[in-house]
Amino acid sequence: MSLPTPDEPGRAPIWENYVIAQTVEASRGQIPEHTLAFGVEVHGSRLRLRFQLSEATEDDEADMSDIVSELGALVGSDVDVESSYEVRDHRQIHPSDGVCWVFLSRVS
Repeated sequence: MSLPTPDEPGRAPIWENYVIAQTVEASRGQIPEHTLAFGVEVHGSRLRLRFQLSEATEDDEADMSDIVSELGALVGSDVDVESSYEVRDHRQIHPSDGVCWVFLSRVS
């Protein structure tokens, strides 16, 4: 298997990588206080931001809404950006869960 290079990125998951980079940009300084894990699911032009929170306050919900709006502005109006969250005691992630996790809280 040949890996992509800067001169030939054709084999790289370019759209997914772009979405991940824009998700990070959209969330800078806005990750909700009670976030255990945060990531994005990429299904073509449909994106879903996924949040796992230890609790969901009004401020957390406002931060999530701001991230959705910012990501929408970054990727443009031809892309559908949605979000969902769940309240958990501990984060639960798996490499094959279909989510590109970009933030994980420290485990105490």
